[in-house]
Amino acid sequence: MCFRPPSGVFSLSRFIAAAILLVACNSTYADDADQYFESHIRPLLIDKCNNCHGAEKQSGGLRLDSREAMLKGGDSGAAMVPGDANGSHLIQAIRHDGDLKMPPESPLEDAQKELLVKWVSLGAPWPKDSKPLKSSIADSAKNHWAFQPVSHPELPTVVQRLVRTPVDAFIHQKLAADNLTMSKEADRRTLIRRVSYSLTGLPPTAEEVQRFVHDSAPNAYESLVERLLASPAHGEHWARHWLDVARYSDTKGYVYAREERFWVHAWNYRDWVVNALNSDMAYDRFLLLQIAADQVEDRRDDDLAAMGFLTLGRRFLGVRRDIIDDRIDVVCRGTMSLTVGCARCHDHKYDPIPTADYYSLYGVFDSSLEQLVELPKPDSADAIFEKALAEKKAALDSLLQERRQSTSARLRSRVGDYLQAQLELSKYPEEGFDQIIATTDLLPSFVHRWRDYLRDCEKTGDPVFAAWHAFRMIPTAEFGDRAQSVSRDLSQLGANQLNPKIAAAFTSPPSSFANVVERYAAVFKQTDESWQAELEKAKTAGAPEPQRMDDPADEQVRAVLYEAGRPCHVPNEPVVSTEYDFDSGTCNELWRHQVELDQTILNAASQPKFAVILKDRQFPVTPRIFKRGNSAQKGDDVPRRFLAALSGQDRKPFEHGSGRLELAQCIIDPANPLTARVIVNRVWANHFGKGIVSSPGDFGLRADPPSHPELLDWLTTRFIADGWSLKKLHRLIVLSAAFQ
Repeated sequence: MCFRPPSGVFSLSRFIAAAILLVACNSTYADDADQYFESHIRPLLIDKCNNCHGAEKQSGGLRLDSREAMLKGGDSGAAMVPGDANGSHLIQAIRHDGDLKMPPESPLEDAQKELLVKWVSLGAPWPKDSKPLKSSIADSAKNHWAFQPVSHPELPTVVQRLVRTPVDAFIHQKLAADNLTMSKEADRRTLIRRVSYSLTGLPPTAEEVQRFVHDSAPNAYESLVERLLASPAHGEHWARHWLDVARYSDTKGYVYAREERFWVHAWNYRDWVVNALNSDMAYDRFLLLQIAADQVEDRRDDDLAAMGFLTLGRRFLGVRRDIIDDRIDVVCRGTMSLTVGCARCHDHKYDPIPTADYYSLYGVFDSSLEQLVELPKPDSADAIFEKALAEKKAALDSLLQERRQSTSARLRSRVGDYLQAQLELSKYPEEGFDQIIATTDLLPSFVHRWRDYLRDCEKTGDPVFAAWHAFRMIPTAEFGDRAQSVSRDLSQLGANQLNPKIAAAFTSPPSSFANVVERYAAVFKQTDESWQAELEKAKTAGAPEPQRMDDPADEQVRAVLYEAGRPCHVPNEPVVSTEYDFDSGTCNELWRHQVELDQTILNAASQPKFAVILKDRQFPVTPRIFKRGNSAQKGDDVPRRFLAALSGQDRKPFEHGSGRLELAQCIIDPANPLTARVIVNRVWANHFGKGIVSSPGDFGLRADPPSHPELLDWLTTRFIADGWSLKKLHRLIVLSAAFQ
């Protein structure tokens, strides 16, 4: 539609009005288009495109982090034609219209596609003064408030009569900036109910209300607060808040009718938390004991109950990698409000947590095993229970040792089959509750153990498997042509490079790699027979059982078959850690005995106290990255160590056992900017209904900044200076004018 003045009449005023309207419309359109880009397109490009088509990586030579880059395009030409959505490669790719399908693994939702179609149809507006599409996460993290060292702000200067505790100085300063004042103080009837609920979770009695209302003492409120903080109900109430963080439960979730579904130690952990809070245990020690009480030398005997923090999580049908993921999450999100679990399958999308850091922590918990321990008994022991418990434990231990020995013997007798399985690893899935294994089957867990052991032997130059790795490198199609030259090279190696028993088996070149497997199997069988003959000879003569073979070459081979940590040895660990190391019948048999033991504890009239702790395994695990979170696709080795974002340049691998104690010490280090801030914010949120940081479980880059950053840091500094005392923190808050 065009504007046409009346015939024969020229109206200057109308022309000017139309021109002004056109300019205004264009300006409004520009503002709306810019807002559309910032609200809908920028977040979508960052989330779905920038990892593969940004400043650091350009798949197909294409960048999508600026309008100019899109117009320039990549290997396939321009990514878009402004105003022509159907003719733009970008739109064709997200619609999966043609060979190019983007994103390749997780297609956009229909609503997201429509946002991009509309944007291109509008001419692909991109604000001229817009910031770069995305700086790197690491760069963003450097300036993120939560990762900055805790500051030591000065108290603001305000009218003294307005301040009950230093908290009020910060509150008044913020209110004054907005020309606001505090609400009037609550009446005494309201105040006693408020503080009673806040500190104990219970209402005051009618008598307590009347006594406080008519108490004319100047310190009546302070005395009330002290009484409530000293009440046993205080620990019970605030334990509820912590147990929510600790994902506390009396039961394990679905356990497919094999395990006992009730925990034997849940209420002992609950009671430990209650007692710790009532005694005002320093918060840093409170965390230390929950993560590594087994390694804290000055712990009390009942402090082992604290480790329920780690061991009370869901069972995930016994799949260890999911149990470990749950433990990583409760430790990192519970203590530092970091969603480290998001890095299980890929680098964290928003926070500076690479996948490698996730698996560094994974190695800490994979190097730990569960153990049931009895806590100190009362003076009057339950003799009936003690007798029944001893019988159940003896029966379980005896059965477990017997099945370990028989399974290990079966593993040694089938070394050739396990070596052959290395050529077809795809047939042997990672652990899963749906596996049904007969005694005649190869155990997938030991197929994988052989895989990992052979990889370690290659890295360390183990002489027993030098020939294996030399022949394994030959492509199948070239084996016949190259085996002779490899054999010739092997013959030049000394005993420290190639075990003499293995060397003797390869004096002639093998015909195929299957023949390599056969020769290795023969060497292991011969060595095992010789070792068994030595054991029998010593037994017949009444001599001490030998511990090793005299010939060093024989001993190297024997060690592969018998030594702990080698691929034919079933670890001496509880069934919860070794259930996948047995055939299904044996596993069910062991669990029946474990259930009987658990039920003996649960049904005891004397209510005996037990804890389930973690302790370090004999051989710590060197973790490997699971590519895209798939345990069947192993990637690079990573050391067990703390998060890079919180460690600075001096990050070193953990050196002691699993590293769990060192992990706990990194978490509670006063220099860690998160741990104290997080608990201060949680306490504030539970008193006021909302935290100074509105997302108490997430202090990452997407978290809103604190409403009162100076107050948060002042409280954090004071909290640490006060010996990490939670009761002193409560006192500071509830005595404030802001709370009253």
